[in-house]
Amino acid sequence: MPIALLALAIGAFGLGTTETIVMGLLPQLSGGLHVSIAQAGLLVSGYAIGVTIASPVVAILTNSLSRRDTLLLTMGIFIAGNACSALAPGYWSLMLARVLTSFSHGTFYGAASIMACQIVPPQKRAEALSLVYIGLTLAMILGVPMGTVVAQLTSWRMAFWLICAVGVAAWSAMWLCIPRDRAVGATIPLAAQFRAMLHPLVVTMMLVSMCTSASMFTLFTYISPFLQVRTGLGTHVIDAVLLMIGGGLCLGNLLGGRLADWKMLPSCAGLMAAVAVVQLLLVPGSLMSWSCLALLFLWGVFIYAPMAPLQTYVVACAGSAPNIAAAMNQSSFNFGNAIGAWAGSHMVVTRWSYAGLPVLSACFALIGLGLVGLAIHFQHRMTPKAVPAAVVTHTASARS
Repeated sequence: MPIALLALAIGAFGLGTTETIVMGLLPQLSGGLHVSIAQAGLLVSGYAIGVTIASPVVAILTNSLSRRDTLLLTMGIFIAGNACSALAPGYWSLMLARVLTSFSHGTFYGAASIMACQIVPPQKRAEALSLVYIGLTLAMILGVPMGTVVAQLTSWRMAFWLICAVGVAAWSAMWLCIPRDRAVGATIPLAAQFRAMLHPLVVTMMLVSMCTSASMFTLFTYISPFLQVRTGLGTHVIDAVLLMIGGGLCLGNLLGGRLADWKMLPSCAGLMAAVAVVQLLLVPGSLMSWSCLALLFLWGVFIYAPMAPLQTYVVACAGSAPNIAAAMNQSSFNFGNAIGAWAGSHMVVTRWSYAGLPVLSACFALIGLGLVGLAIHFQHRMTPKAVPAAVVTHTASARS
């Protein structure tokens, strides 16, 4: 695999860390900014909403740039946003800095997804993208805990300075390693690109992305109290369990890339079905530590495996609108994050309490499974002229 993928993975690591770091800094932010824990938690929501709204807008504004220039520009925004976060004098200035940082998120992942697919052979595209997404996975495993420790030993501002340093390293690596390419969007009218976004496969697969993310965050957002209430685990044991789940996410990331390079839609359907089964088994299984740990590891493998392949396939389905499609799919993922966390917050106050979280999460996975079946139906019914050329190439390379 080209070394350029490492540069993209470093950028993904930085973005993933800054997206989730606030969850580990809530006590420090609450005390330092003189706000409640709930208000500090809204800094996570501000970032997610910024990604959802800004991603397609920034993708349109950068449509005439080459993907290399887009990557460098968005990483520059990332560096500036985190520097502003570290220097923020108060709560609302930090919120504005978080929103500014979020402008880089969807467009970076979109451009990185397409660049990763361009620099490898067609039969290696999903695997290459999964290697880029390793950076996001490592952010969940290492970035947030390391940032939390740094904040505890120094201050929350130092955590943002370190993320800023990761951004500088990523920008430098991309400037050195990413091959120069030509501007890609100037010859394709925006109206034609938006028409491509209305393709049934594009819309359906973005809904699958949303359901996959919602299924993950319904449980993952509340995983610590879930383990405390259902399994009776202590704080330090839960830290180890989170590390174990992170290992499952890494394995699933690599597994998903290989499966998608084999058969994309059938693999995605099988993974969504596996997620639903594991989550339903968690209802009784979470009452015993050994079964809970085994099921959560499998859950980490299956829930994360479709993420990178879904990004690849949505871009392929979009045909003439890869930049906008990649950015909007990131919006779909983040909207799914918000839906999952919101739905989970309502579940835990019902009579089901934390026992209902895996059931609700499984429901999202089953909806996603149904949507994958609908996508297969659309693909089979289309005439060869109606199928985007990139999908034909993706399918042919997967079969070879």
